[in-house]
Amino acid sequence: MQILWLDLNSSYSHSSLALPAIHAQCQNLDQFNWDVVRTTININVGTIVNEVVLKKPDLICATAWLFTHEHLLAILSRVKVLLPDCTIALGGPEFLGENEQYLRQYPFIDMVFRGEGEEGLPQWLQISKDRKRWNEVTGVCFIDETDHYQDGGNAKVMNFAALNAPESSSFFCRDKAFVQFETARGCFNTCAFCVSGADKPVRSLTMQQVRERLHTYYEMGIKSIRLLDRTFNGQSKRAMEMLDLFVEFAGKLTFHLEVHPAMLSEEIREKLTSIPNGLLHLEAGIQSLRQDVLTKSRRLGSLEDSLDGLRFLCNLKNMETHADLIAGLPGYTYPMMIEDIHLLASYDASEVQLELLKLLPGTRMRREAAESGLLYAPFPPYEILQSDSMSAADLLKSRLLSRLLDMYYNSSAWQKPFRKLMLDRIDFLEQFMDYMNKKDLLLQPLSMERRGLLFYEYCKEYHPDHLFDISKAWIEAGLPLGKEPAKELHSIFSLPDHYIVCQGEITPETRFYQIRNYIYGFDRGVLRQRPVFCAFIPEEATN
Repeated sequence: MQILWLDLNSSYSHSSLALPAIHAQCQNLDQFNWDVVRTTININVGTIVNEVVLKKPDLICATAWLFTHEHLLAILSRVKVLLPDCTIALGGPEFLGENEQYLRQYPFIDMVFRGEGEEGLPQWLQISKDRKRWNEVTGVCFIDETDHYQDGGNAKVMNFAALNAPESSSFFCRDKAFVQFETARGCFNTCAFCVSGADKPVRSLTMQQVRERLHTYYEMGIKSIRLLDRTFNGQSKRAMEMLDLFVEFAGKLTFHLEVHPAMLSEEIREKLTSIPNGLLHLEAGIQSLRQDVLTKSRRLGSLEDSLDGLRFLCNLKNMETHADLIAGLPGYTYPMMIEDIHLLASYDASEVQLELLKLLPGTRMRREAAESGLLYAPFPPYEILQSDSMSAADLLKSRLLSRLLDMYYNSSAWQKPFRKLMLDRIDFLEQFMDYMNKKDLLLQPLSMERRGLLFYEYCKEYHPDHLFDISKAWIEAGLPLGKEPAKELHSIFSLPDHYIVCQGEITPETRFYQIRNYIYGFDRGVLRQRPVFCAFIPEEATN
């Protein structure tokens, strides 16, 4: 049998673990020939369809998730017309809920799999030609030959540590910017908006397995690891062991992981303080800074402990911490959200991610949406359209605000002046959002230079006392010195007698420029670059 996996991702930098995770469990099944079409939603549908059809598969498998699902349906509906005898099977988080309506709405999909597929899909493959036996496999959902819906329940791999590692598959991607690594599956928490909110028990790899797999990644030339563990510090003892293990790979690998700020034990805090610089990038799941909102969302952990933990994480200088907020949670109002964004900025969070609530299949919040007063889009990504506390207009503003934060606060070039204005002027955030929205710019792709010019133009009109901060950010980002934000910068032939070095060193090739009481050094002969040297002239030295 010729199996084709359609590996459809939202961008080239992403790579799904589904194919190598499943294929790694099937390598002893010699009767199957595996092939793959790797592509993204940015590629023309017709082009992908042609590539799939040319391979003449007997079976097509794919994973559907929020941002690929509609594109996937567009491809597969066309493939089924051209290859009517081809069986199409889908899996992934999109099928954790009720599946009968989906299968009847899209009859070209022959089967969907609910749950964890590493054990169930290999079993199904061996009987896939005999539709009458499909209901023998847990997780398989389909419409049988008598037009009756057959629901296989929810498949769960209880012996997670016994699975073959995805990187043992020839389909494991080694050429991406990062790889995903799942050292534990399931979550102790009960968040009503998350597909892992009811995923018990937590199942983990042994420390020896984790160490061996990290060595494998390093030997493959991989540099960055993103842990898929739902809450890294759910178990303090295991988290400490993992941190010790990560330190062994300092200078070789970097790690991105999610922590619960309310569950930072003293030993974990002490350990994080001593972690080598740049080894970790932390994502602090906070969602809302309101206890009643968290309670309604069934998220465990007190707000007081979360805020204390978040302050600690954001004050760490050896790693970056970004915090998440979710617009549209029950009881969460727009003014509350604005206040929470300002509070996170006051903590100096490295990033503030604002997302709209998505009512995901299989989640408690989706099942209880009507009684909670939540209206959501019926198609992926199932985003909230109206909540009990936010109108459609509030949620539109939230979407625009999310874009503004990504453009400026979450940009290393513009974060300092943007954050300073946020904290100085309580009304700045919404005023700047309105300014950008009126110009119809918030939903457009803008270069770093264009964002800087717009920020400068806005402050020139409304906050001229902040222009110098933007000028400094412009110069330090290596943007063109001939543009208006750098107009005060002028060349100097010698350094003053007294200055304080901020960064870098002076070489014979350094040429100097000054803007007010700041001096910047650039390499000679390079027209556009970041400064290699920066110094500050104390006020007393200028008198």
